[in-house]
Amino acid sequence: MLSRTRRFVTALALALPVLVSCDDGTESNSDDITDVKNSSVKNQSIGNCWVYASIGWAESLHLTQSGEELNLSESYITYMHWLEEIAGPPKGEVTVATLDKGQLSTGGWFGLAAELMRRYGVISEGKFIPEEAEAARSSRQSSALAAVNESLKNGALKDAAARRDRKLVRKELDKAWGLNAETSALLDKVFGADMSKTLISGVSLPAGSGLMNPKDITVGSSISLADAIGTPASSTNVLQRKGKFAWNEVSYPSTAKAQRDFFKKMQSAMHVGMPVVMVWYVDFAGLDSQNRFLAPPTTPGRQGGHMTIVEDYQVSNVPGFGTLAAGTLVTDNKALDAALADQATIDFIRMKNSWGSSLAPPEASSDLRGYYDIYKKYIDGPLTKCTEANGDKCGKKSTVKGLTSLVLPPEAFITASLVKEGACGDICIAGPARSPSCDQCTDLICSEDAFCCANDWDAACVDKATAICDLTCTSP
Repeated sequence: MLSRTRRFVTALALALPVLVSCDDGTESNSDDITDVKNSSVKNQSIGNCWVYASIGWAESLHLTQSGEELNLSESYITYMHWLEEIAGPPKGEVTVATLDKGQLSTGGWFGLAAELMRRYGVISEGKFIPEEAEAARSSRQSSALAAVNESLKNGALKDAAARRDRKLVRKELDKAWGLNAETSALLDKVFGADMSKTLISGVSLPAGSGLMNPKDITVGSSISLADAIGTPASSTNVLQRKGKFAWNEVSYPSTAKAQRDFFKKMQSAMHVGMPVVMVWYVDFAGLDSQNRFLAPPTTPGRQGGHMTIVEDYQVSNVPGFGTLAAGTLVTDNKALDAALADQATIDFIRMKNSWGSSLAPPEASSDLRGYYDIYKKYIDGPLTKCTEANGDKCGKKSTVKGLTSLVLPPEAFITASLVKEGACGDICIAGPARSPSCDQCTDLICSEDAFCCANDWDAACVDKATAICDLTCTSP
């Protein structure tokens, strides 16, 4: 892995985002060897990968900055998505979702997840559905989907007039999800029985409730999750986000030079530990037994849009360094800078998926179970995209690239967030990252081990001070 951080191993030109109607992938960490700190792998049960990727992105940003692992509820964001699909947005807010031919649509976008977090915040997994506090897979999501669609087709929500009754919609959703009385009462207290209030309208969140306002979740130095999700780009466009630190979906370009520049942005973000989100097109006929999408399949298989978090990558033709392999720690800044050269080529991207943790890529740590590799040949395609026509599942054919887009940070986020300002405390005491400008000894150490000035001045940095600078550091 290309990394500006230490790990301990045992012995989008902006374009409108693409709707991701996710496949749930049902065909399918104490040793942390990568520089992107990810939360645990989960296993989606319905087509809401965009929720899992967006929540995982928020968890990862907070984990990288604070060291605290959050376990946020994907079901909560899905619940709010369905609420807005059925009843529409609260008064004064932009419409973000509508029903698909009278039934729920589980697909979505990063920008949609960001807007739902902006309106309703996030909640700890166990506070929304206590029975699923430690579950990797939510069975409640699939049963709730079936129950709500039945209500829309034949039950209380069948008529449009009924769907305008927000209290009734809440009642049907709570019943379908099997929410307990405490959770329902919390939603009533915070957002109202008709869910007419939002964080935007200024509601307060009860202490200890598990509900969190994005403005209170740290994801960078003086940067909150609210800053990272930004605000709608316009009064009619919530999918693109605006704000100094707002992340956005950027489409994969068509020309080779533009593609190289595109991947450089991904690399630069990952070098400082940022969880880039990848939107891509899955064809399961292209998946081998070792969790790899090597190339477009000759015959199309089960397929659909998907969203995951980028964990790692492998790059070749790096001037002076050759190949920098995925899973291999690189802390040499010269190698990292060389990896951004125009002639360097991405071999494959490794991603944290939401299809469970049954397998890991070849030669990867067992702690990367649930991760997949997508190779450049698959990324560039073309893949055959099938649309059903006259009962034929591939009656209409078109072509797509394997990679659709990446959700990337603005330059301001990279420069201001995760690389903490160095301090100049006692060189013999572990603590915050030091600045190379503190003294010549620190500069020498950080030239050899960038972690000491980019992340933390830990015990290994103190040991280097005694060895490299011939200092005598005594225990307190």
